[in-house]
Amino acid sequence: MLAKLWNRIRRRMASYKPKRFRDHYEYAAFFDARNIILAGDDMAVLEYTSEEVQQKIFRHAVEKFALTDRTILDVGCGLGYLKKYLDAQGIRYRSYWGVDLSEKMVAGAIKRFGPYFERRDVLTQPFAAGEFDVVFLLSVLGYPISDDPFGYMSTLLRELFRVAREGLVFTHLAPGRRQEPSDFTVAPEDMAQWCRRNLSQDVTLDDTLGLVTYVVAVRKS
Repeated sequence: MLAKLWNRIRRRMASYKPKRFRDHYEYAAFFDARNIILAGDDMAVLEYTSEEVQQKIFRHAVEKFALTDRTILDVGCGLGYLKKYLDAQGIRYRSYWGVDLSEKMVAGAIKRFGPYFERRDVLTQPFAAGEFDVVFLLSVLGYPISDDPFGYMSTLLRELFRVAREGLVFTHLAPGRRQEPSDFTVAPEDMAQWCRRNLSQDVTLDDTLGLVTYVVAVRKS
């Protein structure tokens, strides 16, 4: 009986998607809970349909910059799978550092891949300008955070671009590709235009993944 109840809770948590988070701390707490309830299924915790889909997103994101001998910051690092991907591809980066607000995510990343991760709020504990060559923000945007989700996203993107010496790569969700009332979406070209107006004219939009997700790379001018 208890096993059936626990499996029912796991199924509900796997499909549960809040329509909005008050702030990014509440967002992190949501993933802390997923780590506990969905333990043992990393892709479910991270909300990927499969590791193959995750790696497809990583591949499109990573190819946007030459990463050899570069310092990398992975914001919203989750369980650390981007580091696993970079290492499996034999990319000889100079250093990698992953940060996440979820305590459980960071603990899981350290357990899986080593001491390359920390719990950190990049908005209240900022890094120095240009401290990292390339900054990644992958599969983080997509839930409405705060009463002004576009404003929150804009603040975060500006901050991460400031921290990057060469540029920023991030993913977002395109509208009209799935029916999820929790999705916060922006049309790909609208997102690219916002980046050109507010960050840099050097923007690459990659909407060739065949997914709800697209990739944007923004380079320092």
